[in-house]
Amino acid sequence: MTREQTPEGVVRAFIAAWCGPDLDQVCAMLGQDVIYHNIPMDPLVGKGAVEAYLRAAGPFEDSDWELLHIAANGEHVLTERIDRMVKGGKPIALPLMGIFRVSGGLICEWRDYFDLAMYRSQMA
Repeated sequence: MTREQTPEGVVRAFIAAWCGPDLDQVCAMLGQDVIYHNIPMDPLVGKGAVEAYLRAAGPFEDSDWELLHIAANGEHVLTERIDRMVKGGKPIALPLMGIFRVSGGLICEWRDYFDLAMYRSQMA
């Protein structure tokens, strides 16, 4: 297994795909039964639902996920990030913690913990 095929490598590639962003590549890295949970919002289940949400959340004129820290244990990868994006001309910077579970080279669980009020205030 190469470094790129490890769970940490998959998550690093996923984060890199968000820089731009390349939503086709982002969605290609999701498993069919992926669970995506932006806490405190309701979780989404299934690649179709997650892809529809991600495409509707944009369009982003720019996106850059700054990876501050990463730790892996088996299939699980923890990240501390600042997700920066531009939507509707408004810059957004969102500090968060994310956890991923990678199986078979695909992301099958993805949870991000962040301050929803902080996000909404930047969109106002």
